[in-house]
Amino acid sequence: MEYAWTSAVKDDDMNGPPPGDAGGIVTRSWQRCNDAGLDVGQALPEPSCAPATLAERLEANARLVAYAQPMLEGLYQHLARSSSMVLLADDAGMILRSVGDADFMARAARCHLQPGAVWSEPEMGTNAIGTALVERRTVAVVGGEHFLDRNRFLTCISAPILAPGGGVLGVLDISGDARVAQVHGAALVEMNAGIIENRLIETLPDAAVVLRLHASAEGLGSHLDGLLALTEDGRCLAGNRRLPRLFGRPAGWSPAGAGFAELFATPWPALLEHAWRCGEEPLAVRTQRGGELFARVGLRGGGRGVAVAVMPAADAEREAEAVAERRRPPAAGGLHELDGGDPRMAEAVRRAARIAECDIPLLIQGETGSGKEWFAQAFHRSGARRDGPFVAVNCAAIPATLIEAELFGHVEGAFTGARRSGTRGKIREADRGTLFLDEIGDMPLPLQAVLLRVLETRRVAPLGGDGEEAVDFALVCASHQLLRALVDRGQFRADLFFRLSGMTVSLPPLRERQDFDRVVRRMLAEEAPNRELRIAPAALDLLRRHPWPGNLRQLRNVLRLAVALLGDERQLTPDCLPPEILDVGGKGRGESGLRAVQIRLVRETVERHGGNISAAARELGITRTTLYRKLAEGREG
Repeated sequence: MEYAWTSAVKDDDMNGPPPGDAGGIVTRSWQRCNDAGLDVGQALPEPSCAPATLAERLEANARLVAYAQPMLEGLYQHLARSSSMVLLADDAGMILRSVGDADFMARAARCHLQPGAVWSEPEMGTNAIGTALVERRTVAVVGGEHFLDRNRFLTCISAPILAPGGGVLGVLDISGDARVAQVHGAALVEMNAGIIENRLIETLPDAAVVLRLHASAEGLGSHLDGLLALTEDGRCLAGNRRLPRLFGRPAGWSPAGAGFAELFATPWPALLEHAWRCGEEPLAVRTQRGGELFARVGLRGGGRGVAVAVMPAADAEREAEAVAERRRPPAAGGLHELDGGDPRMAEAVRRAARIAECDIPLLIQGETGSGKEWFAQAFHRSGARRDGPFVAVNCAAIPATLIEAELFGHVEGAFTGARRSGTRGKIREADRGTLFLDEIGDMPLPLQAVLLRVLETRRVAPLGGDGEEAVDFALVCASHQLLRALVDRGQFRADLFFRLSGMTVSLPPLRERQDFDRVVRRMLAEEAPNRELRIAPAALDLLRRHPWPGNLRQLRNVLRLAVALLGDERQLTPDCLPPEILDVGGKGRGESGLRAVQIRLVRETVERHGGNISAAARELGITRTTLYRKLAEGREG
């Protein structure tokens, strides 16, 4: 391993590079900081990263975050109760994720060691993250080795995460109190960075064959394997940092772009035939330089398609059927069906589709009734867990005293009024499927801390129970409130917000959608599936001009009523539309008109349900508190 390490914490008043710098790494960094005009005593700047910038960087690094998050959580388990934290940064030094000791994280936040902050050398002087990016090797910066005075309470160890195609993709970092020695910290962080690199290589979209290579057959299967990803025709896509040593090449050498025959004397078809007949049983392969390595061959998708050429006919036929099954068309009701021509909806579909097969949380923002649950269901049907359950929980509709039991379940007698048989809870019901938490912004703060732990450990314990149960689910959350604003007001935990916002999409309100006509016709067909109904141009024009404060939910109710009033006719005319749609003479224009329409809609819904506030609130998709407030506004007006 190549990294700088010194064991002594330096004095805070030092003005020059620290002594005893192994390899000159810290000395070179200090020189760069001096050349850039940094001052060791300069004040802490205001945070420069807007929430939108962090969200953009999380999206740009979605694959990196997905594969690094379990490593962060596992690595922290080795450091528990050690006044430390584990961080993931991108190739510019921006911190994307963090997990660690709560007290230390609060202290670290005072020097902006938190998600959204940039820890490059030009921003923060000599530090493990920024210096590892420059040096492209594992770096430890201890106490007074930090260039800036304010950072000298830290001990930081960082390892670069190499991109499959070359270069540095990000940095994995352990940071802790400078007074606490991080024994084996460099080895741990470098090993976990290598595991992340391997996962990124193994899951390359174009990789048909993945070779694990080692000098001995017994050594295969560890994090010390050389890893090589290849296309169907044997072209090398990427290799990990272990390969140069196995092939006798200099550090930094990459096989990307080379053909299989340029590296190996063993024929490509022989390798594939072995993989088909013997699975992942080790195979001795000869290199072009005369050496011998042992390989374990993994076939992915198209790689098995290549192997058809060397299979017996019956085996080839069965394999062809398996390949066809893996390439089945998109599931009915998936995300692709939501793209009707509106640019904003198309962008939301595109962004969500990118993570449908990944373990990355999706956060859906949009006005009440804009289709957040429909979008979540389409996301579920488009993902790897489409055959599992879709479990929806409206966090705003469940009393605060019961939501914990609703989510986590309970054992018999856990609390007064609990079911005699207990309940599994929504989280366990969503195992191997998708959990949809609607109106997550209304979740009580104490419960947010419990939910965060479940998301990090993927284990849940029912109320009153002793043991925990492992759970595996995709997480989708939705809110009509801007969660970032709730964080700023102290009404939502920042750490939970960053955990939930792996990918954020915003749904446009109905009144702004450019595919409005298509939405109307599709919804009309859903309300009368056995009738070929048409809509008169005049009626469609009235619908276009309405402000739709209730969005898609309100439109569905209007069309459902219109179909009922239509009788045996096949064309929906203005006569079938309710009064609030026909009243366009100034009402519904501007904020005051929109407010009047909202109040009228609330009143009519309450009347339709015979004064049942809970039923009316469920139909409108709002809380009972909001409904009462709207009714009060109507009385005041």
